[in-house]
Amino acid sequence: MLQQSLTSYPWTLQHSDGRQWPASIPGCVHTDLLAAEAIPDPWYRDNEAAITWVHESDWSYHCRFPCDAALWQKLQAGAQVELVAEGLDTLAIVFLNNQEIARCDNMFRTWRIPVGTALQPGDNDLRIVFPCPIPHMQAGDARHHLPAWNLYHPDFTGKSWLRKMGCAFGWDWGLMAPTAGIWRPLRLECALCRIDHVHIQQLHTSTGGVELDISWALEGKHSQAGRILVQVNEDSTNTEVAAATAPAEHGTLRLAIPQPQLWWPNGMGAQPLYRVDIMVWDLQGQEMDRQVTRIGLRHLELIRENDEWGESFRFRCNGRDIFAKGANWIPCDIFPSRVQDEQYDRLLEAAAQCHMNMIRVWGGGIYELPRFYQRCDELGILVWQDFMFACSTFPSFDADFMDNVRAEAVDAVRSLRHHPCLALWCGNNEIEQGLVSDQGWNDKSMSWQDYRLLFDDLLAQVVESEDGSTPYWPCSPHSPHGDRHQFNNERCGDAHAWSVWFGGQSFEAQRQWQFRFMSEFGFQSFPEPRTVASYTLPEERNLSSWMMDYHQRSGPGNQTIYKYLIEWFPIPKDFASTLWLTQLSQALCITYAAEHARRIQGRMDGLLYWQLNDLWPGATWSSIDVFGRWKALQYCSRRFFAPLAVTMVEDLADSSIHIHCSNHLPHAVQGRVHWQLSRCDGSILRQGQSPLKQLPSQANTPMIGLDCSPERDCANHYRQPLEVRAAPHPPYSSDRDLLCWAWLEVDGSEVSRSMASFAKPKHLLLTHPEIQVKQQPGPNGSLILQLTADRVAPWTRLECANDDITFSDNWFHLSPHLPQRITVRTCSGKNLPSTIRDQIRIVPLVECWL
Repeated sequence: MLQQSLTSYPWTLQHSDGRQWPASIPGCVHTDLLAAEAIPDPWYRDNEAAITWVHESDWSYHCRFPCDAALWQKLQAGAQVELVAEGLDTLAIVFLNNQEIARCDNMFRTWRIPVGTALQPGDNDLRIVFPCPIPHMQAGDARHHLPAWNLYHPDFTGKSWLRKMGCAFGWDWGLMAPTAGIWRPLRLECALCRIDHVHIQQLHTSTGGVELDISWALEGKHSQAGRILVQVNEDSTNTEVAAATAPAEHGTLRLAIPQPQLWWPNGMGAQPLYRVDIMVWDLQGQEMDRQVTRIGLRHLELIRENDEWGESFRFRCNGRDIFAKGANWIPCDIFPSRVQDEQYDRLLEAAAQCHMNMIRVWGGGIYELPRFYQRCDELGILVWQDFMFACSTFPSFDADFMDNVRAEAVDAVRSLRHHPCLALWCGNNEIEQGLVSDQGWNDKSMSWQDYRLLFDDLLAQVVESEDGSTPYWPCSPHSPHGDRHQFNNERCGDAHAWSVWFGGQSFEAQRQWQFRFMSEFGFQSFPEPRTVASYTLPEERNLSSWMMDYHQRSGPGNQTIYKYLIEWFPIPKDFASTLWLTQLSQALCITYAAEHARRIQGRMDGLLYWQLNDLWPGATWSSIDVFGRWKALQYCSRRFFAPLAVTMVEDLADSSIHIHCSNHLPHAVQGRVHWQLSRCDGSILRQGQSPLKQLPSQANTPMIGLDCSPERDCANHYRQPLEVRAAPHPPYSSDRDLLCWAWLEVDGSEVSRSMASFAKPKHLLLTHPEIQVKQQPGPNGSLILQLTADRVAPWTRLECANDDITFSDNWFHLSPHLPQRITVRTCSGKNLPSTIRDQIRIVPLVECWL
C-alpha cells in the first residue's frame, strides 16, 4: 500500500467572512486561532466568554498538495485511492479540486473517501468546510426534543443530535468551547488490495497453552491476493515466536504460541507484549499490504455469580480475582488535537505509580488517541471503556442516527479490541440514572423502548460481533436485576454514589456503602496556589470572588467545599492555606471510601473515584490538576491503593479502634502489625504488636481490636468482624489528645502506615512541631530525606515550585517515634538541581491556621 500524508503541507484556516490564518493539521479552529493570537487563552479569567463567536461561525480548511507520482501510477493501473480522515470534528463537507467528494457528520469515525476522478496529477486543491453546528442541532431539536443534563448555553439545545465530544459544550468541571477541525491524521491511501481489518482471538487452555485464532477481511481486487503471512514476535526483543501462512481467500488461520508469557494487570505480574504482523502477498509473492497489531496474552473475565449478598461484579485475569482500583478519566484537553504523548505518559504513569489497575474512560469525552491505550497496555492499567454517550437522551428512533452510531461503534471496537488493557465496553454514562421513563418520552426523559434499541441491542450486537470476548455493560450505573430505575443496587451491578457531594452526607457515612462495584464517586477541591494564580488576578484570589465562582461549574460547589473544610479543620489563616486544606478534605473523603471498600472486599470488588485529571484550571474533582500537579488525593491514593495496606476504624460508641490488613498482591504474605496509642505531644500511652502468619491474597483480614477507654491498658485481639457504624464525632471529646498509630511490617520493612483518632483534626490538641531533616544521596541521582518531628505532625506537606520534582510520598504523618523517609527525584530523569533542598518547603498542617 502507498500512503501520502497530507498533514505536512501548508494549510490555511478561513472564516466565512474571508479572514485567514495559518493552520496546523492535526488541529482545530481554536488552537489555530490561539497560535495566531486571534483569540485569548480560554483558561484565563473569563476569556471563555470572549470566544463564543468561534462556535457560532462557519469555517474551512484549505491545502494545495502535489499528487505523489507513484500513487498516480497505481491509480492509473486500476488501484483505488482513498482520502482517509481519522477524525473530522464534526459536520464536514469535503471538496477535492472543487468537486464534493464527501459529507461527514461524526467526530468519532474514520472516514474512507474514494477520490475517484477528482484527484489530478500534479497539484490538487483540498478544501474541507466545517459549517456552524448550531443550525443542525436546532433543526434536530425542532424535529424531536432530546432532554439532557449539563446544558449551559441555549445554543447547545439539541446537542445530542450531533456525534461530538459531549463535554465540548461544557460540563460541571470544564469550560464551553465546541470547536471544529481536522483533529486526527489525514492522508491518501492507494492499494490494489488492502487489509481492511484483522481480528485476533485468544484460546487459553487449562494447561496454560495459548492459541491465536486470526481472521482477516480484504478490500479491493481480491483476485490479486495470493497468501497471508502471520508472524508473532516478542515486542521487547523482536524475537520471532510463531509464524504461519494461508491462502488469502481462507480468511482465517490458527497458530499456537510456544511458552506463552501472560500479561497481568498492574500489581499482579508483568506486562509482556507480542507484535503480530499480518501481510498480504500478491500472486508473484510481493507484499501488497501489512497490518501490525500489538497484543498481550491474557484471559480476562467479568465474574457475575450468585453469592450471599446477591450477584458479584468482579474482574478476573488469568484465573486470579482482582480488586479494581483506580479513577475516572476525562479528556485531558478541551481541544483533543493538541494532546501530546507526554501528557498521556505522565498521567498514566502517575496512576500506575499509585497502584491503580483500572481507568474508566468516561462517555462524555472521546475514544482516546492510540498512545493512551498503548501506555495502558505497557503499564498494566485495565480500561473500562464507555461508548461516547453521557447524561442525555439520544434519537435512537432515527434510522440515519442509528446507522451513524453503528459505524462509529464498529470503528471503535475494531481499533481497541486487541489491547490487553481493554476490560469492558459500557454503553453510556448515567442515562439510566434519571433520563429514561416508563411513561415514554417527555421533557425530562426518553422511553425505555428507544433506550433499549441503542444500549441493549445495537451496541451489544456490535461488541458481540466485532469483539466477541470483552464483556458489554449497557450503562454505568446499571442494575442488571429487578427495577432498572434502582440504579445504585447494593445487591448487583455497579454504582455511582454521590451521597456526600450532592447529598450532604458525612465522610464517615461512606462506611455504610455495600455496593458491589463503585464505578464513580468523588469530592471537589481547589488546585494549589500556583495553578489558581494562572487564571486569576491577585485581587480575585478570594474563595468567594466572582472569578473563583466563574471557574466553579458545579452549582454551589465552592460553598460545599468550604462547608466540609470547616467541619474538619479550623478556619484557615489565608487564601493559600484554604486552597491546600480543600485538597486535604477531598483526600480524606476518598480515603474513607477506599479503605472501607478494601475492608469489604468480596462484597465490593472495585472502586474508581471521580476523577483523575482535568482539562482546565478550577475547582474540580480531579486528583491531578490541569498542569499535572498532584493534589493531596493523588498522594493519598498511593497509600490507600497500595498492595499491602493497614487501615483502622474507630468506634465512638465503645471507644475502640479496629485494625485491618488488606493484601492485593498475587500471593499471601507474612509480617507483623505494630500499634501505638499516643498523645499529640508524641508521648506513648500504650503500644504492642501482633504477628501476621498468613495474610491471604486479594482479601482483607481483621487483625486487632483496641479498647481505648482511659481505664484500659491492654489490647484485645480481634475476635470477630463488627458492623462498623458511621458515628459522628461529638463537638468536644476527652479523646482530643489521643491518636492511634498502626503500621504493617513485612520482611523487616514498613510497607504501610495509618493514623486514626476519635476527634476531627480541628479539635485535636496539635501544636507547631519542630521538624528535623537529614539528607543523603539516593540511587539514580535521587535525594533521600529523613524527616523526624518532636511532636505529632499529621499530614505534613512538601512543596516545591519546580514541576519536574516528584516526591515518593507527601501529606504524610510524623511522630517522634515514626520518622518518614522521602525520595526526591525528577519526572524527566534529569539530574536534581544542586539547590534542590533549598527549593523544598516543609509545611506542618497546623501552619494552615496558626
